[in-house]
Amino acid sequence: MNLTGYFKHFAWVLFFLGALTGCSGDNFPALQVGVQAPAFTAASLDGKTKSISDYHGKGLIMIFMSSWCPCSNESIPIVNDAYQRHKNDNVEFLMVGIQEARSKFERFIAKRSILFPAIYDDDKLISRPYGINAPPTMVFINKNGMVKRVFYGNIKDKKEEFVQWVEEMT
Repeated sequence: MNLTGYFKHFAWVLFFLGALTGCSGDNFPALQVGVQAPAFTAASLDGKTKSISDYHGKGLIMIFMSSWCPCSNESIPIVNDAYQRHKNDNVEFLMVGIQEARSKFERFIAKRSILFPAIYDDDKLISRPYGINAPPTMVFINKNGMVKRVFYGNIKDKKEEFVQWVEEMT
């Protein structure tokens, strides 16, 4: 095998390793179910301030995503549908942009027609305490502010469960 063949082989190996590990990222300690959700305050993309205290008394589903992650892109329609079904219920949705430039995340939100509020995680101030290492990750927080569930990966693979998990938050 010539040098070009080795490079092609190496590139394929890297591609398959990346596919096996999903959209990899940081290495923060995992958020534990049953703990109080970590506090945060951040400006939403529409300029409003969002804080964990805004959601007290309501269920909250935080969706950590990145435009470059195929699983994030595949999850968007399912999450948008859930938001549409439950927008008048006692549950809120909040998208958190991670692991990319703010400008790319803003374009992603506009292009994908995200129907609910979105914030950008500057300097990993939200993803670090939430233990978010890779997109997409969803954190389900009950009306008392306790972490009820954390789901790592593509929600399209768990559509039925996702519907149930959202209903548990209402």
